[in-house]
Amino acid sequence: MYHVKLLLKYTIREQIFYEESILQVDADSFDAAYQKAENYVSRMIEPQRKNMYGDTVHCSIVDYLDCFQSDNIEDDVQEVYSRIFQNRFGLSEKELEKCLGDSSTREEMLPLRYFPDQNEI
Repeated sequence: MYHVKLLLKYTIREQIFYEESILQVDADSFDAAYQKAENYVSRMIEPQRKNMYGDTVHCSIVDYLDCFQSDNIEDDVQEVYSRIFQNRFGLSEKELEKCLGDSSTREEMLPLRYFPDQNEI
């Protein structure tokens, strides 16, 4: 089993949101996992759609960031993702934690909410 991590970008007017996504992919190799992930994302991502306010939400793929294999399950626990990195910017641990854990609030994410086309209902 492989997992492919990608970064998506959503733009609504002047607002920009990023989404890290990890896809679980049944594949025989890293190359096959990337290919399956790319095929899936190209079918599932809507390049643009309307949100609940009638604004156009543009979605694009920034990059496929990582691919990793995870087969080991021990004691009912499986590590899905792990990343080792260096703090090249000299941030304090508090600043680093804030950057890594910075998420949008519910209110900030309202513009991303999908507004279905009434003709499709």
